[in-house]
Amino acid sequence: MSRRVRRLATVAMGAAVLLLAAGPAYAHECVNASKKNQAAGVQIVINADTGEAVWVSNGLQHRIDQGLVNPDTGEGFSGLVGFDLNGDAVADVSTFIVGPEMEIPEQAQFNGPACRGITNIEIFFSQCVSF
Repeated sequence: MSRRVRRLATVAMGAAVLLLAAGPAYAHECVNASKKNQAAGVQIVINADTGEAVWVSNGLQHRIDQGLVNPDTGEGFSGLVGFDLNGDAVADVSTFIVGPEMEIPEQAQFNGPACRGITNIEIFFSQCVSF
């Protein structure tokens, strides 16, 4: 594991806990279901099985180095987090960590169709993705 990936493992774990472990928090996150390339624009990719960071953008690494993002808590992070679902270190789905509550408002998540545009990630996985 590279130094960069190890350094952000804690940030990744914090984001993974926020998005995956806490049921109510996870239910309020969203995804752009219309986005063809879910990896586009992500700042960190987390392996969904292990919770480990498998890729970090140069920009995020720079913000960590400047002390703008705390690698222990994830404080200061805002942007797109990608999740690798199949182990190839590429984001298969991405979600937004933005705004005062670290999410896009619920009304925006539930206001449109389930499988197009910005939608709740739980709805996206239950209605739009087949495994």
